Amino acid sequence: MRLERKTKETFVKVEDCEEPKVEVPIPFFKHMLETLIKHSGLKICVKGEDLLGYDDHHLVEDVAIVLGRFLREKFKEEGKERFAFSIIPMDEALALCSMDFSGRGGLYADFSFLREEIGGLALENVEHFFSTLAREGGITLHLRLLSGKNEHHKVEALFKAFAKCLAQAFGKGSGKVSAKGTLDL
Repeated sequence: MRLERKTKETFVKVEDCEEPKVEVPIPFFKHMLETLIKHSGLKICVKGEDLLGYDDHHLVEDVAIVLGRFLREKFKEEGKERFAFSIIPMDEALALCSMDFSGRGGLYADFSFLREEIGGLALENVEHFFSTLAREGGITLHLRLLSGKNEHHKVEALFKAFAKCLAQAFGKGSGKVSAKGTLDL
């Protein structure tokens, strides 16, 4: 499956692929999308181009639109569990996610950040990303940040919690212990 969206501001493509890959010009957003894909167990590629370069808002929003629509269609074809739930620790941060592929998308969130941006991603766009994705994906999505001090860890915990819910909904395991490729235990 493959979905695209082209506007005056952006070009976004999401598709099934053998080797997952993310190409977006916002470093921290790229990291979060790679984390989401790896921990969801889905084999998808995401490409997003910012055609005007104002700021990150339009690209984050349009990636969420296309990814949400892609997940909605993919769930119709491959979904296994309508309801999914996860709690993810990321060092001192702890995030909770629950979802329902209900067809009635909406975000019900409780999280905030102290910094304005990380790696080119305005942190106000984290909530906007999940809200847009939930709406377009027809996903009732609850995201809570239960604790956390480090802003990077807080955002990453939210993306990982969402990813683990996707893995459950699609009946997939990521097969990876860490996105880093190794853990020193």
